[in-house]
Amino acid sequence: MHTPPAVRRRRSRLLRAGAVVVALVSVAAAAPASAVTSADPAVATTPTVATALPDPVPGAEVYPRPADGTYDITGGGFGHGIGMSQYGAHGAALAGLTHGQILDFYYPGTQQGASPLTSLRVGVLADNDGVLTLPARPSLAATIGGTTETLPAAPTQWRVRATGATTNTCSLDSYDGSSWTVHRSGTICPVRFSTTVGTVDVLLPSERRVYRGTLLAIWRSASTVGTANDVEMQSYLRSVVPAEMPPSWADEALQSQAVAARTYAARRSGGTSWYDTCDTTACQVYRGLGRRNSDGSITSYEYATTDGAVAATDGVVLTYRFSDGVTRLATTMFSSSNGGQVAPGSPDHPYLEAHPDGYDDVSINSRHRWSASLPVTALESSFGINRVERLQVLARDGQGAWGGRILKVRVEGVTSAGAYTAVDTSGDALRAARPWPTYSSGLSSNYFSIAPTVTTVRLAGADRYATAAAVADARYSPGVDVVYVATGLTFPDALGGAARAGVTRGPLLLTRTSSLPTVTRDAIDRLQPARAVVLGGTASVEEPVAASLAPLTTSGDVQRVGEQDRYATAAALSGYYPSGLAVAYVASGENFPDALAGAAIAGRDRVPILLTRAGALPGVTADALRRLAPGRIVVVGGTATVSDTVVEQLRPLASSGNVARYAGADRYATAARVAAEYPTAATVYVASGQTFPDALAGAAAAGRDGVPILLTRSDTLPSSTRDALSRLNPARAYIVGGTATITDGVRAAILDAMSR
Repeated sequence: MHTPPAVRRRRSRLLRAGAVVVALVSVAAAAPASAVTSADPAVATTPTVATALPDPVPGAEVYPRPADGTYDITGGGFGHGIGMSQYGAHGAALAGLTHGQILDFYYPGTQQGASPLTSLRVGVLADNDGVLTLPARPSLAATIGGTTETLPAAPTQWRVRATGATTNTCSLDSYDGSSWTVHRSGTICPVRFSTTVGTVDVLLPSERRVYRGTLLAIWRSASTVGTANDVEMQSYLRSVVPAEMPPSWADEALQSQAVAARTYAARRSGGTSWYDTCDTTACQVYRGLGRRNSDGSITSYEYATTDGAVAATDGVVLTYRFSDGVTRLATTMFSSSNGGQVAPGSPDHPYLEAHPDGYDDVSINSRHRWSASLPVTALESSFGINRVERLQVLARDGQGAWGGRILKVRVEGVTSAGAYTAVDTSGDALRAARPWPTYSSGLSSNYFSIAPTVTTVRLAGADRYATAAAVADARYSPGVDVVYVATGLTFPDALGGAARAGVTRGPLLLTRTSSLPTVTRDAIDRLQPARAVVLGGTASVEEPVAASLAPLTTSGDVQRVGEQDRYATAAALSGYYPSGLAVAYVASGENFPDALAGAAIAGRDRVPILLTRAGALPGVTADALRRLAPGRIVVVGGTATVSDTVVEQLRPLASSGNVARYAGADRYATAARVAAEYPTAATVYVASGQTFPDALAGAAAAGRDGVPILLTRSDTLPSSTRDALSRLNPARAYIVGGTATITDGVRAAILDAMSR
């Protein structure tokens, strides 16, 4: 199929890294956490979503709803991209390739052969009114049942219409300018029309058209006849080639198109019981000889250049020797443009293989690379979703830029009642939601990328307990294996637990010493965990509180990990890990920031974090490391928190003797140094480096997600954190804590850093 080149649209808005979305997740209400999107962080401008979106599919490309309601798209090509690019054929011809070389490039392994089909029947689907109507012409004849009759000259028109449910029951009628009269009726279909000059005119709904060969009226139903054109292959191609490729293009490209079109037709591609192929883009575009004008002249749909290409390749088709040893016609698929990458065809057709195509980038091809806009309203209308909240690209074909053409995508959102809903569909369906050239800013293939939507999501509640519950509500789905519960008054017990929570993929929630906060209870009740683990002894979480967790689990199983001090508790948690680990992490137990950054990466690596004093390694920590026998040990924090003396005490406990230190000038730089161990991160967590409660829950979630946690001051984004955000280039940052711990000004600075 050929479509005229597109005009590139000048962008009406400038975006550095995509649109910006701000979301707030809160557990202030009894309902699950709500997400409110707003272009202005101070003003909620859209309806509340009653149900949080589930976690993204692992490995998916995730694109939240843009603030301006439009996804910005960069793509390539026009059409399916399989087989020959028509623009590419032209580019190859301009580069000096012959038509044989062009065909070898796009259909490797095929051979030239002779066509087994010298004439064919084309379904004229452009005649879609269910009646075949012809203007009277000299020598117009009708053949019925083997008998040919030259039709009377007096009527001005003739028609064939279906007249009954019995197969082939039709009526041949004449029109005298005022009324129709039955000329022949009964089981007379099919009726074939011909003339001595070799062309037949037909009155289509849109124009009077002239066809070479003969025209047939074929009974299709009690009320419908179909129109078909019996035509010689060469005459057919004289119309097809210029309809599929501009006749002004290079001769070798036109000859490539002639061979591909002849082969495609000879296979009867797109054929049915009553025609070999059709006249639309579903088969190949075919418009006959031309349009008859009111003065009797013909505006031709045939051109000298394409006639020459058809004649020069007379009878030539492409064949392929298949795995069964039989040589058959190839399926010579083609499309307007492939964007520089031939798409893979079916494995049953090895010659339709994926490979780069530098010829497609010819100067006249405006669809080699294109920009488009995909409004969420178009998605909502196409997929029946009240409000689209997110796209996830689940699968690409792996060929070319951006990971290849989009094969599977999930469109997610909410119903009018606020319930989560999703539709799994294809990249082609996204294109069809806003196609080019119907829309000048539309999509013309499934070969495209979506600009990242830079997003911050604030996970916050009225206090530390509610914030931890907000993290659990937003980031964890019901049915988790375990929840961890620690005191919200002090940090030591929870430091090792945050890393373990990341490994077991359960949230870390906070409690008061002698009573379970309602928000914590509600969060556990929603999650329906199989079991609960209490971190710390009874001085931190009293036994009645631990006992109250049992009915909130599906098994009634509540365990406690709590020893005489923080070092022993972390050591006890390390008992869940086998010996011979590749690495173990060690951080200060006397303050929280370094251990939280370490807990996230330990969760990612599925290894423990152990605690130490600044100047001496506790015996319980040393004993735990002897049992674990890690290949190496990583100390998180500078010499002020973990001295070089401790590093030397650790060295013999690593089987390789390798002890590394991840440290920066302060707690913020240390967290950034830990984040440097992540090449990139689609998501990051940001928490206060000045208070511990919010960061505990955030570190556990970051460890589960395999992403870093960064630290910030309440009113200023440290330069080390800013630099880490810019390097990681995340699409989403979860800000853990309310505006009292991380202000909206810092949130804006985080967005700015992510967008650089």
